Amino acid sequence: MKTIFAIVGSANAHSSNHHIVNYIQQHVNATTHFTTFDRLKELPHFDPEESQSHPPIEIIALRQVINDADLILISSPEYIFSVPSGLKNLLEWCVATTVFTDKPVSIITAAAQGETAHAELQRIMQGLGAQIDEKRNLLIPGVKGKLDATGEIWDEQLKLELEKLAQSII
Repeated sequence: MKTIFAIVGSANAHSSNHHIVNYIQQHVNATTHFTTFDRLKELPHFDPEESQSHPPIEIIALRQVINDADLILISSPEYIFSVPSGLKNLLEWCVATTVFTDKPVSIITAAAQGETAHAELQRIMQGLGAQIDEKRNLLIPGVKGKLDATGEIWDEQLKLELEKLAQSII
């Protein structure tokens, strides 16, 4: 069984990125184990000294889940033309490890614009040694205009793109 670990880069519990990840989860086959991590606010602030010598237990557990996953899916907004700080914090805890080395990673940036954060996140993941394939990446500009007030995706083109992405990651 293939394991996908999805990381929601938004601190907002009802973000467009949560809805995007949920939609993808509904479109992967039943033989795929899909887990979503959306608790970035609960992670301790990155400490480079602790990272190597004695990382917090929640960081050890998170690193193990990332290491064990077959693919990591990151869906993130863009905050002030950059990667959100909570997501960057999670990634910083992984710098002194090899958990992302040769790990297939799918990157979705769903934001008002998103180009800068999308490129930045790809650079960060490449720096961590992840396998980045453009077929598994998706930039969704103007995302709020593609979902209704309840978070349902109404934009048919976006649905097709997400379904295609779901098939590419399984």
